[in-house]
Amino acid sequence: MHDGINLSYIGLTELEIRVLKSIFTLAPQLNENVSLLPPGQLAEADLVLVNSDDPAITRQWMGLKRANHLVVPLLLTDRAKLNSDERTIQRPIRVQKLIAALEDIIEQTSIKFNQLGAAAELRILVIDDSYPVRKYMEHKLTELVQMSVDIHFASSGEEALRKNANMKYDMIFLDVMMEGMDGYKACKSIKSSSTGSFVVMLTSKKSPFDKVRGTMSGCDAYVTKPPTDERLLEVIQKCLSQRPQRNGGLTRAGAR
Repeated sequence: MHDGINLSYIGLTELEIRVLKSIFTLAPQLNENVSLLPPGQLAEADLVLVNSDDPAITRQWMGLKRANHLVVPLLLTDRAKLNSDERTIQRPIRVQKLIAALEDIIEQTSIKFNQLGAAAELRILVIDDSYPVRKYMEHKLTELVQMSVDIHFASSGEEALRKNANMKYDMIFLDVMMEGMDGYKACKSIKSSSTGSFVVMLTSKKSPFDKVRGTMSGCDAYVTKPPTDERLLEVIQKCLSQRPQRNGGLTRAGAR
């Protein structure tokens, strides 16, 4: 299950780093839900606080951004407002500003339970051979679906079929390019098992031919990486709208 948000930082002054660490020490709301990572540790980060007033740091972040496109930047600045679509925090760093920025991110990417009009639990299997992608999907799905979500993981098609044989999933996110059994073959096997799972192909392949292959394999939706919140919300809502016809409801989740 979701284990909190990981925050890293790039280019902060020594004083700002001390302030940031003291905020995490003294603010229970942050300490319980957000982990502060060492500077520049982006591989495991969900958010990164970037000193956007330093041109060299800005260039450094832009160079890292493509390889870390799943990390959400928070731009720290002296200016009242940046000409940017990205979220900003104005200096000096204060606990209220940091909490407000985090809450704003969650609020803008969340679906409330009463908006979904769905049952109280969603059981999901995420199949991807990339750990950062699995971790991102864990965080993102928990943010977007604010109900009881039971998320399981597999790193290969073969492992996915074993898990699918032992447990019924409402929704399956399935990577296409994996060693061994690829996503298309795994999807065909999952769909032939008559479990009624809603299968979403999750891939970096964007050509019409690839989408046709996904459709022919039996998938219910095709989402390209990196997935936008809007597209994930769309397929989640589609899954939930079809769920009563597929399986007549859910049972409580078992042990992972």
